[in-house]
Formats: sequence, structure tokens, C-alpha cells
Amino acid sequence: MKRIVIGMAAAMTLFATGAVAADLAARPYVKAPVMVDPGYNWSGFYVGGNLGYSWGRERDDGTLTGSQSVQVFRTAGPTPVGPPVVTALAATPIWGRSNVNGILGGGQFGYNWQQSNWLFGLEADLQAADEKSTGNICAAVGCPAGSALFPADYKLDWFGTVRGRVGWLATPRMLLYATGGLAYGHLAASAPAVGIGWGGTKAGWTVGAGGEYAIDHNWSVKVEYLYVDLGSFNGAAASATTVANALSTPGVGFNTVTTTTTTANFGTRFTDNIVRVGVNYRFSGPVVAKY
Repeated sequence: MKRIVIGMAAAMTLFATGAVAADLAARPYVKAPVMVDPGYNWSGFYVGGNLGYSWGRERDDGTLTGSQSVQVFRTAGPTPVGPPVVTALAATPIWGRSNVNGILGGGQFGYNWQQSNWLFGLEADLQAADEKSTGNICAAVGCPAGSALFPADYKLDWFGTVRGRVGWLATPRMLLYATGGLAYGHLAASAPAVGIGWGGTKAGWTVGAGGEYAIDHNWSVKVEYLYVDLGSFNGAAASATTVANALSTPGVGFNTVTTTTTTANFGTRFTDNIVRVGVNYRFSGPVVAKY
């Protein structure tokens, strides 16, 4: 009996060993999974620089008003003859147009959030500009011959923007986006011939679009268009007085003095079209799949 039990145990051991070996032989050999980079991810902080050119436009619009005072004196006196006669002059338009073009350059920084193929971001930039021009301010629309009042100089010294960005990834490394938000800048304007100046720092708005391409996980290059509207800068009032003396008017022994005073009130509206190229460095590193 003992021998029978020992024989059965040995047979069962051999059977189990063979079954395990057969099962292992039936399974295919599988290698460990390979670490794979899932692709470029745009999320994170970035800084960069840019260089471009702008086609600015300034437009002057306003009204020239004035009055004329006529006073008669006795030549022998001279003694005034009655009070002066004051007449208001008809208001005339003030008109001016010129192109304020030039190069610009500066830096930007921002943050991106990527959600699938969509990107949402915030960006701020500050630009130094060399946009300037000289144009005539006239008393007639279109500045026909003889209507020029005085020449004026214009210069955009600097500007900046704070914008949102919404983009779509055409490929993992190609971003197409629209952008818009706040714009602000400093426009200097002056008319040295009449000794006045105006302009200053104002806030406005901007919209635009662009494309950005990722060279690697940190560096990218971009091209961008912006339209900027800084609104209207109020022109300083300019006044001039001309005195005309007429002897023997209205008759012999009298002298007529005519004084004309004019005042110009106007505003200069500034808009800009900007094309620039730039480079960005993103601080976050590549994304690595975890297993």
C-alpha cells in the first residue's frame, strides 16, 4: 500500500511539472514597454524677444474758430471813437493726415495652457519704437494749396500690450492663434513753428493673429500681426493775433485798427499696423510618459 501511494505522488508531481512547462511554452515572449515621448506640450511660462516694422497713421480733426475786433481812433488823439465792433469768424475745419512708419523691437513673456489641440494663454510685451513723420495741419479737408496752418511732427516713442491668446494646433508643433486685449503707448506731437505741443500716454486696444512653430521642447519661433488703436490725443489750443492798421479809414483824421484772434482745437488719433517676428523660450521641459 505504501508503495502505491508513493508511486501516485510521484506521478502527480511529474504531471504538474509538465503542465507548467507546457503552459510557459504556449505563451509568447513579450518585451517590456518602451518609454515614448507623447509629443510637444505648449503649457508653461515663456519669455522672448521680437523685431518688426509698423505702418502707423495719424489723423488730425478739429475746428478753427476766432473773432475780429475793429476799433476806430482819431489820428490826432489817438482817441477811440466808440466801442470796438467785434465779429465772430465762421468756424473752419482743421485737417491733417500723415504716415508714422518705422522699426520697433522689444520683449514679451507669457503663459500657455494646452488642452488637447487647443491653447489658451496670456501674453504681455513692451516695445521701443522709431515711428515718426512730419505733416501739415490745414484749414481745409485734403490740405489744398494755401490752406496749411502749420507743420507738425509726430513720434511714437514706445508702446506695450497685455493680450489673451486662443490657438489651435495644426500639428503638435505648429500653433495658429488669434490675440487681443489692452494696448498703451506714448505719442509725442509738436508744432515748433507756432510753439505748441500735445500728445502723451494713452491706453487703447489691439487685435491680431499669428503663427508659432516649436523647434524643440523649449525654443519656438513666431510671426505676428497686430492692429493697435490708441485713440485720440487732444491738441493744445493755438491762438494767433494779427493787428492791421488802416490810415484815413473811415475818413481823413481817423485810424482803424483791426485785430483778428484765432483758436485751434483739435485731436490727433493714432492707429498702427504691426508685423513682427520673434523667438520664445519655454521654461518647462519635455513631457515623458510614465509606466
